[in-house]
Amino acid sequence: MTPAPSAPWQAALLRAEIDAVLADWAWHLDHGDYDAVAALFTADALFVTGGLELRGRSAIKNRYAERVVARTTRHTYSGLRVSPAGGAAQEGPGDTPGGRPARIRARSTWVNFAVNAPAPADDVGVYLVADFDDVLTWCDDSSWRISERRIVPVLRDPARAPVTA
Repeated sequence: MTPAPSAPWQAALLRAEIDAVLADWAWHLDHGDYDAVAALFTADALFVTGGLELRGRSAIKNRYAERVVARTTRHTYSGLRVSPAGGAAQEGPGDTPGGRPARIRARSTWVNFAVNAPAPADDVGVYLVADFDDVLTWCDDSSWRISERRIVPVLRDPARAPVTA
């Protein structure tokens, strides 16, 4: 198992770095920047939601780009839990040369407000409440990227689902 950061400030910095990646995902998705969404993932990332399994940035980007109706969303999350993640991507005892763990598991609960219409919209409601189980990898360009994302729906309103081709 990857050792935990040795000082409280290191743990706080690590949590802030992971929080920034998750916040960027929500911002870019909610503002239709699917290239930026895809860039937050590793080249071979695994993305699982419901019965759908996607592999790689292109497949993840296309998941959002294939929508055929204007869609307005806002994603919020809470309950972020950050812990070491095991796996073959680790170096030695699990730390990168800069002292960060090579891989981190982040768990959070997300709420997706959505409507299949352009903003501003008067018909606002919750489409999905879901638990996200993410693994983030420290990459060669000194940034965290999502290498695995599993979205586990808890509550869902099918009437607010995205319209795809």
